[in-house]
Amino acid sequence: MSEVVPAPPSSPRPPAPEPYGKYYLIDKIAVGGMAEIFRAKTFGHGGFENLFVVKRILAHMSDNEQFVQMFLDEARVTALLQHANIVRVVDFGKIGTNYFLAMDCVEGKDAKLILRKLFERRKMLPREYAVYIALESAKGLDYAHRKSTNAGLMLNIVHRDVSPSNLLVGYSGDVKVADFGIVQSSSVVETTTKGTLKGKLEYMSPEQALGETLDRRSDIFSLGVVLWEMLTGRRAFKTDNEVKTLDRVRNVDIERVAVVNASVPVRLSDIVARCMEKDPAARYQDGRELHADLLNFLYPQTPDVVQQGLGHFMHELFADEIKAERERLEVGTSAARQLHEVEPSVELQEEWEEDRRANSQPTVAPGAVAARPSSKLPLALGLAALGVAAVAVTGSVFYVLNREPEQVVVEVEKAAPVRATGLTVRVSPVSGTLFVDAVEAGQGASILAEVKPGKHRLEVRAEGYVTFQDDVELAEGERLRLDARLVPVKAAGGPRAPAVPATPTGSPAGTPAAAPAEVQVVQIVAAPVEKAKGKLSVNVSGGWADIFVDGKKVGTTPLVGYQLPAGTYQVRARNEAAGIDSTQQVTVKSGETAKASFSAQ
Repeated sequence: MSEVVPAPPSSPRPPAPEPYGKYYLIDKIAVGGMAEIFRAKTFGHGGFENLFVVKRILAHMSDNEQFVQMFLDEARVTALLQHANIVRVVDFGKIGTNYFLAMDCVEGKDAKLILRKLFERRKMLPREYAVYIALESAKGLDYAHRKSTNAGLMLNIVHRDVSPSNLLVGYSGDVKVADFGIVQSSSVVETTTKGTLKGKLEYMSPEQALGETLDRRSDIFSLGVVLWEMLTGRRAFKTDNEVKTLDRVRNVDIERVAVVNASVPVRLSDIVARCMEKDPAARYQDGRELHADLLNFLYPQTPDVVQQGLGHFMHELFADEIKAERERLEVGTSAARQLHEVEPSVELQEEWEEDRRANSQPTVAPGAVAARPSSKLPLALGLAALGVAAVAVTGSVFYVLNREPEQVVVEVEKAAPVRATGLTVRVSPVSGTLFVDAVEAGQGASILAEVKPGKHRLEVRAEGYVTFQDDVELAEGERLRLDARLVPVKAAGGPRAPAVPATPTGSPAGTPAAAPAEVQVVQIVAAPVEKAKGKLSVNVSGGWADIFVDGKKVGTTPLVGYQLPAGTYQVRARNEAAGIDSTQQVTVKSGETAKASFSAQ
């Protein structure tokens, strides 16, 4: 979807509000070649008001089937995403010839406008704010990447357009990912013409620029590009023509952040470099992993404190704009309220009707009060047909978004959903394939899986290595991290013996016996009996630390269910920056989980 740019400056007084369905469009804030964006107000009983952003397709684009399909995809997918770091879609429909989306209003600016404003002032975005914007964006993207249907089927969402203009920063310091207009998902029918690239060239991953199949790691690369630009104040891949830009992206022709900006610590430069690895397998494999490293870098500063600082920074940077926006909003709201009081009802198009019988007036006895006709449902709430319903946890109510929602209430009987459990398996020294109850669940060196609560048999297989096995029991909503260290077959007791077909014990009567096969002598080498194992879990209250067992680093807290042979070990927790360096002696017993706790105080 083409980029939407801010509307040109105008007088403090906005044009007269435009009634649009149940919305009053009070201030045009951006316009592009395909869509325009407004701040919009709705009014309800008892003085209730709400502020939204309405994105409306321009009339001449409504006949473009491919573009309309993209708009429908954006509505269908985004409406499923309910997360603090994603702009929420609340309504979708068509009025006259125009399709529209209604979204929560984020009072703030996108990262592109922030960087442009700083460039005009010859200033850099403070490092901690750049890191915070990236880590909050990673949280929103990770949620979208992991989103599944109510039946548990993964949607396999890939944003495909992660760029500064689609990362919104509120005046209070909150961060949200916006515009899933070219989203890739298993629920979306791809309409891209072969050879056509979707997205902004400068922020594409190499595989996206090559037109290859994409997964979540493509968005990780794009977010890395945005972080690179926020830390350097420069454009990462932009050149004087698209062909050169595309070539630079495909070859990841770019210098490390620390080379461009020497004030950036090597540790942070390494994080950005890992995001932007040409090989997807060498990148962060998901947003959660990236978020964890950025959070550790930010420590000892906390996200809440950085958010407050970012809010103050935004108010200082955009002081004039904030004042003008609020004045326009106040004037536009006042005019819209007056218009609503004079003409509170807006006649809707026929295609908004749920049933043509809604127009018919029932016959009533003299003196009786006529019942209101059935409310007209927006085509938007074809969202329900697209699988989008607002359902509370216990048997719940679906409120249709309409001018008088209290008159359209549909009871929905639905059992409370069972929260899946999260499983992270880190495989070493090579990548492997994870099987959960004999069903393949993922591949790689760091495998993420969502499984149902209960007992499971886990296996990690890799060619030339002994199969790793473990039985786990997971509670609802629990997150478990497991380290699977694979042992080469030779190290486990010699070369693997060839498989020998089973010998039939007999033949049915009247059936000639098979011809004798050549006898093959196979030497069976018994593997040494593996020492009984237990598990170790370590946490640090009030902070985090690297964990060492008998001098060998085994992970970072929280360390959960780390397997060890039964025995006594020296467990050390160390975080130099936080002043943590403590050692405990811990005994691990077969089949049990030993626990060690340290304090950051």
